[in-house]
Amino acid sequence: MGELTEFQKKRLDNIKRNNDLLKKLNLNNIASQIKREASATEEGDLERKRKKKVNTVKRTVKREPKPAPIPTRRSRRLRGENVDGNGIPNVNDNQLLKLGQGDSTPEFEALDELKNTAVSGDVKLSDLIKSENEDDLLDKFKGFANKNFSSGDFFKELQQQQAPTSEVKQLQEDFDLKLYDIFQPNEIKLTTERISATYFHPSVDKKLIVCGDTAGNIGLWNVHEQAPEDELEEPDITKVKLFTKNVGRIDSYATDSSKLLTASYDGSLRSINLQNMESEEVLVLKNEYDDPLGISDFQFNYSDPNVLYLTTLSGEFTTFDIRTKPTDINLRRLADKKIGSFSINPKKSYEIATGSLDRTLKVWDTRKMVNKPEWSQFEDFPSHEIVAVYDSRLSVSAVSYSPLDKTLVCNGYDDTVRLFDVSGTLPEKLEPKLTLKHNCQTGRWTSILKARFKLNMDVFAIANMKRAIDIYNSAGVQLAHLPTATVPAVISWHSTQNWIVGGNSSGKAFLFTNEK
Repeated sequence: MGELTEFQKKRLDNIKRNNDLLKKLNLNNIASQIKREASATEEGDLERKRKKKVNTVKRTVKREPKPAPIPTRRSRRLRGENVDGNGIPNVNDNQLLKLGQGDSTPEFEALDELKNTAVSGDVKLSDLIKSENEDDLLDKFKGFANKNFSSGDFFKELQQQQAPTSEVKQLQEDFDLKLYDIFQPNEIKLTTERISATYFHPSVDKKLIVCGDTAGNIGLWNVHEQAPEDELEEPDITKVKLFTKNVGRIDSYATDSSKLLTASYDGSLRSINLQNMESEEVLVLKNEYDDPLGISDFQFNYSDPNVLYLTTLSGEFTTFDIRTKPTDINLRRLADKKIGSFSINPKKSYEIATGSLDRTLKVWDTRKMVNKPEWSQFEDFPSHEIVAVYDSRLSVSAVSYSPLDKTLVCNGYDDTVRLFDVSGTLPEKLEPKLTLKHNCQTGRWTSILKARFKLNMDVFAIANMKRAIDIYNSAGVQLAHLPTATVPAVISWHSTQNWIVGGNSSGKAFLFTNEK
């Protein structure tokens, strides 16, 4: 016999592997048992034929019920196949079903029990459906996934079904705002990069909107009240680069609205004097290693408008008097991760709320010091006393107090807006009085959504990922849904008028007012 070809060698290897597998599965013994039982049955039939007796009495034959029909489509598990589609060698479906239907041996009973065993543990549905390819199965149903929505998406439908109170109806009329249309939003480009901070100046006779972007640029928009005579005239926008990183917050001095205060992730705090258009360095915040500490948020104290509170990207908090040049800043740790937002309680100026990347909303008493907080991983870093905590499933992006009725709002990456009643003595564990569904999945190219209360009303607003601004009262009743061309992620209220502005990822602004 000549030398075997590669195909013949492969065939012999397959035969040997199949025989070894048959031995492991004990199918040879099962086959022998079937054969012996089949032979015994044939001999019994022959013996009965020899001893056959004539019986003229008619008998009623009791027929056994037909077995239940077997479905033509069965999972791989019932077919006896592995995940990769390889079944038991040399055993076809009919043989496997015959083995499974038998009940005369322990082996038959074991196969029958296996056939009726429920699926346990985590599985892929494609492994249970023989005719479905995994990629085809995913393509068929992926269109139903990631359908994030916000309660504000259904404002018109809910408005038609509900009978609002006279107060709510009046508020809905007050905030039925119109988009500024002297210039189109795509012409109103305040910054070159994605807007990260907006500010509506409190002046009433003229509108001034200030925006900062992720590259450290500042844009000041002097809003036209009347359409220009020259059709080619562009919006009056002044741009300047003051920082090297994100602009985190913009506000005006509480004691002088002609001066703006701007903060950046590069650790700088700078003023802008609108009278002489000069910028002064107020503070450069650094840690003990002389590295810049990015400033994430700041706010002037209600009881003392010369005292500024600010937070950092590393979780620190500090206060200082803006009338002095601070030389020694005492940092307090309020989180081990970034504090994205904080808010001062207007009824208790010593009490602040913080929203952090550590997935908590915390309320603090700044009058009381804690030298070694147990919750922090940083040793010998002082903190303030915790009044109350709310543990979120994901990070908390923003917190804001209402000015009058003692409501605290927060939102975060868990796709909710939560409202808390903070009147009276707070419990250690905060529980929301109301939760609104709101899509906050901004991704990489859109700034984080942040709910903000109006300074003179118990009304807050938050951008909507369906390209709009949603406005609610502190009871969670929606007052308006203001549509825009793109997502106006970063919003800012006018302090006294029913005006609001939102900035998008292209450096453009959407202005809504109640003026005709």
